[in-house]
Amino acid sequence: MRFPSQEIARHRVAPQLAILAMCLAVWCHGCASVGSSRDRASSATILLQTDRDFALYARAHGLPNAFREFAAPDALLLPMGEAPIRGREPIFRAMSDSPPGELLWKPVGADLARSGDLGYTWGTYEFRPPDAGGKSTTRHGKYVTIWKKQPAGSWKYVVDIGNASPPPN
Repeated sequence: MRFPSQEIARHRVAPQLAILAMCLAVWCHGCASVGSSRDRASSATILLQTDRDFALYARAHGLPNAFREFAAPDALLLPMGEAPIRGREPIFRAMSDSPPGELLWKPVGADLARSGDLGYTWGTYEFRPPDAGGKSTTRHGKYVTIWKKQPAGSWKYVVDIGNASPPPN
């Protein structure tokens, strides 16, 4: 026997997934624009390097500063298990208040809309918070970052989302 609440729960979509789906729909819409596959591949390489630079900046200048520096003004951060955070400064404050630990990420892939102004990167991350005894532990995860080309030509992220995963084999 099914209860009405079970049926309703079956059709719910997590807000983060709905936002990600919307962003991917916008990205796919951009695929209809004109652009050579060679240009897109070159731009995807640039976008992948931008994500690598983001990770290096985080190590050199701290996570809050990196998330502020690489964010578009209206960026959206979708932290796991928490409410969405919109805007460069609110993201900076949230990152500044987050638990201690080192976040390291490795970009793995990138793709670009044919329009050349919207793309995404994805990769894996490790979060290394100290345990109760002060010893570092390691948590693993994966992420997707959606990037938008800015009027001056630089890339800034507009959506960032990550979630936990088991350790790599």
